[in-house]
Amino acid sequence: MPRFARAAAGVALVVLAAAALALSPWGRERLPDPVRHALGIGEGCLACHGAVTGLEGAHAPARIGCASCHGGDVRSRDKTVAHAGMVLIPGNLADAAKTCGQAGCHASIVPRVERSIMATMAGVIAVDREALGEPAMPDGRIPHAARLGHGVADSHLRELCVGCHLGQAKTEWGPIGQESQGGGCNACHLEYGAEAARAVKAYAAMPREARTAIPPAHPSLTLNPRNEHCFGCHSRSGRIALSYEGWNEFREASGDNAAPTAGGGRAASLRKLDDGRFLQKVVADVHHERGLECIDCHTANELMGAGAEVLRKSQQQKVGCEDCHAAKLASVAPENLDPESRLLMTLRKWQLAPGQRMGTTRDGEPLVNVVVEEGRGAKLLRKRTGAAHPLRPPAAACTQGKGHERLSCASCHTAWAPRCVACHTQFDPKDEGFDHAAQAWVKGTWNETAGPFEPLPPTLGVLHDGPTRGAIDTFVPGMIMTFDRNREEGKAPDIVFRRLYAKLHSHTTRREARDCKSCHADPVALGFGKGELRFAAQGKTGRWTFKPAAKPSPHDGLPEDAWTGFLATRTGMVSTKEGARPLSAEEQRRILTVGACLSCHAGDSPVMRRAQADFAATVAGRTARCAMPAWP
Repeated sequence: MPRFARAAAGVALVVLAAAALALSPWGRERLPDPVRHALGIGEGCLACHGAVTGLEGAHAPARIGCASCHGGDVRSRDKTVAHAGMVLIPGNLADAAKTCGQAGCHASIVPRVERSIMATMAGVIAVDREALGEPAMPDGRIPHAARLGHGVADSHLRELCVGCHLGQAKTEWGPIGQESQGGGCNACHLEYGAEAARAVKAYAAMPREARTAIPPAHPSLTLNPRNEHCFGCHSRSGRIALSYEGWNEFREASGDNAAPTAGGGRAASLRKLDDGRFLQKVVADVHHERGLECIDCHTANELMGAGAEVLRKSQQQKVGCEDCHAAKLASVAPENLDPESRLLMTLRKWQLAPGQRMGTTRDGEPLVNVVVEEGRGAKLLRKRTGAAHPLRPPAAACTQGKGHERLSCASCHTAWAPRCVACHTQFDPKDEGFDHAAQAWVKGTWNETAGPFEPLPPTLGVLHDGPTRGAIDTFVPGMIMTFDRNREEGKAPDIVFRRLYAKLHSHTTRREARDCKSCHADPVALGFGKGELRFAAQGKTGRWTFKPAAKPSPHDGLPEDAWTGFLATRTGMVSTKEGARPLSAEEQRRILTVGACLSCHAGDSPVMRRAQADFAATVAGRTARCAMPAWP
């Protein structure tokens, strides 16, 4: 904590302690001198807990005391009085304002976190309500997990979705692990070292009557969360925490997919999570292979919010590939940095040398670990270690010609994405379910079944909102779902069917791009689903045909795994991403025209390289042997 902040915190806490003493009936029971002081206050906690280790630096008890975070009466000798009103686990959003967010500490950050998309879950709530035919904002306000009602959609959200809501309280001592969800500030910043982890494990193993003293080692607080902090929530839904490390989830452990055993030959390629899920190794993101962690790309504003409530994740999370990989990176001079960026650099003990600038996003937000130097390129510093990685511009193939100007980086450089189709959700009024919002068991539960997860290249679709209007990006099945909205026993089913794909950057980026055929002649990429897509030449013309592998849905006639029909344009509610859509019939024809060329010519052949630069001219100069597709 900077000197000015410590001073402000000291003043604030002195005032608070004096006020508490004046009002307390136990004020006469002052601690004897000498007593250790923190922030100018006699810190009575340290009279009993002075031997506790763990916290250091800005949060060391000798510097800010114990009551700064935990509360209590620091002037009383009586244990019951001293512990009255204490916060056992500070940092949960319910008490963050009076712990982490008190004056002189992080007062400006806590309100931002409370309004962030991870706390509100606004996008998830809006999509779920809309998918079930309900208004996203029935009261005119941006949705918030703390304001859920009890309608069909909100009931579904309460039981199956909002367990990851950042406002869910951490109630048990212990490290952040694979099954951790919620926890407010703790979700990212609580760090158990080896000593603290051993101490709390030993404490938990004791009989309750033997727990006469708290664990002797205290967890610390970290500026640099590990990937493990992200895992509990982000190993679900889009599975990006799994995909980034190269893991694909599979449903059943049998045969070749049997659970890994210690020392077994397949242990490196199979993994079992603490919650019982099984994983198969596929291929990891190149950034993971180079040692980069989640925080190395994602900024403070992306994670904690910038202060305003937003409806969609894309309005808060804005860092893109182009912010680090471009011919010329956007940057800002050190003297023009905002106070928060300067503070983060100070805490990390980083300093820009003369002539160096700090990189920014396209929106101008500083990237505190990207250093740009004229004539010497740019580098990214890993936030936890300070290790430097050179940042390279995109290859010429990415920027030359007009053929790929609409493509996002992810469209070509995403190796695979987890795909799951054929979800079925039904309410069972007889069973009990757990309401995560109320933290209570309730009558009736939502049962959800799904098909297997498959690691396949993503489907391509179109974004047509904001600065990426018309851009091609990556999608996966989000809700191909049959949903029974009826919640009353004995009543007829009230079925809603949705075929919605979700925009997903699966975090499986590879330096090498997918080959041309995997876009231009692949039915999954084009949104048709798995099956046989063939081009058959007949003289100077040819015809594309598609035979789906999945049976048609009784609800809309499309294959169960499809996003759109073959050579068809689909409209209406088609995506969980507002404004997104599958490829239109005209776009499919243009893509498949190139695919017809690829039936004879290799993607890296001279003719296809010319086609990328100017496809129309290449087609105009084709030989008589070239067969162009004819369309129905």
